[in-house]
Amino acid sequence: MTATTPRDRVWQAIRHVQPDRVPYHFTFTVPARQKIEAHFGTTDLDRALGNHAVKYRSRGPYSFEEVRPGYLRDEFGVVWNRTVDKDIGVVDEYQLKDRTLAGYRFPDPRDPRRYAALPAFIEANAGRFRYYSLGFSLFERAWSLRSMTELLVDMLEAPRFVDELFDAIVEFDLAVLDEVLKHDVDGVLFGDDWGQQQGLIFGARLWRRFIKPRLAVLYGRVKRADKAVLIHCCGKVQELFPELIELGLNVFNPFQPEVMDPYEMKRQFGRELAFYGGMSVQRLLPYGTPQQVRDEARRLMDEVGRDGGLILAPSHDMPGDIPLENMLAFIDAVREG
Repeated sequence: MTATTPRDRVWQAIRHVQPDRVPYHFTFTVPARQKIEAHFGTTDLDRALGNHAVKYRSRGPYSFEEVRPGYLRDEFGVVWNRTVDKDIGVVDEYQLKDRTLAGYRFPDPRDPRRYAALPAFIEANAGRFRYYSLGFSLFERAWSLRSMTELLVDMLEAPRFVDELFDAIVEFDLAVLDEVLKHDVDGVLFGDDWGQQQGLIFGARLWRRFIKPRLAVLYGRVKRADKAVLIHCCGKVQELFPELIELGLNVFNPFQPEVMDPYEMKRQFGRELAFYGGMSVQRLLPYGTPQQVRDEARRLMDEVGRDGGLILAPSHDMPGDIPLENMLAFIDAVREG
């Protein structure tokens, strides 16, 4: 079967069918995006680069509100310091100071303004794989409200409060999914980092206690709509792959070569899991030569992309310390196929 659109190629990769070329998705942090936009003379990088996948995030009334220069409040009331990191930032003000949800109110997940631009987004990207990005989908939402330190202690000292908090987040997420899945999206990407460079932040036992049963509910809602389930989860988390596959995960991102060997992961899990990412933003892209970047891009396409199972992308949004010539070497090698 020959793919005719980028969307076809992504679906073939997910279904472990060899597409006519490996699908790809180039993404950037704000500083890197500025360099690439200046080079190509456009802000529409999805079209300029031919990205095979595109993501939709809620905008409009749910954008960040600047409360003072460089500090932005999100829709959950959390204030983020973006004076250094322009993309995500560091939490400056948490909402849940104590182990209680009393007095706290979640935003309205069903407000139609949240999805107002979705139909036009779908129409404009008819030939691309369109997914809804549900960032901070569980653990990340919890710690951004409570603080990482307090939440980790809560998991040990106050598990009932953690259950209450996580269940409230799942209720919010399910309402979002109900609205999103009314539209012709191809999948949903859940953003939720559980890992760091050496392993899980809070261990497999607590992951199984607090995270896994709730993923079953969230993934199940997407699977019943016959959509693809994707997750973005940074860190060394491959010990969870068998259980994530069991839960119905289709695509794992960002596929960091510093913490998991892409070629070994393909050998172990490539028949059941598709990978989205793979090109190092920690080492190769910032510190390698353009030729090394081209060579690794071709190897990833040839070996990890064999028989489907790969959406080639950077192992996170490309940061600003990557030389322009290396970003272009990556882009050119992938687009040449």
